Amino acid sequence: MRIKFASSLALLAALTATPILAQDDAVSANAEFPTLQALADEANGVVSRHGDWEIRCQDDSCRMFLAAFDDEGNEVANISMQTLPEGAAAKLGVVVITPLLSLLPRGVTMGIDDGVPASYPYSWCDRAGCYARFGMTDAQIDAMKSGNSAYLSIYTIVEQDSEIRANISLTGFTAAFEELTAN
Repeated sequence: MRIKFASSLALLAALTATPILAQDDAVSANAEFPTLQALADEANGVVSRHGDWEIRCQDDSCRMFLAAFDDEGNEVANISMQTLPEGAAAKLGVVVITPLLSLLPRGVTMGIDDGVPASYPYSWCDRAGCYARFGMTDAQIDAMKSGNSAYLSIYTIVEQDSEIRANISLTGFTAAFEELTAN
């Protein structure tokens, strides 16, 4: 009886220890898998983050990137900025992508703090959205660096008189700009 009990106890210990070891192996194996954020960053070419801004690189071209949201958390626009060649009138080339059904004649308006907002025309639309391209001067960049808030406004063909305003985060803008222009 004693041998049978000892054998049963040993068998029970072996059976209950196996799942624990298997769980430990699973935990260590999961630690080697990249996170969903890391996979998304790799797919989008994200090489660094500065506050709300990302630096994205593909091939030899790097850009600053920011998704702009309205007060309700809806994504209104994607903004990317890249350096322009020396001697250009503008320092950064900016591309703003807004949703389809954006009201093209109204363009995109961008403002920093209480400064006079600037309006920019759309260039084209495709399946991804509607594109406004413009250059940003040293003065505009300095305003973004020292600013407290910035915004982007668009209109849609559905509600032509209702402005849709997206907040442009300035958190990390200066650090992202410095990294982008250092390359």
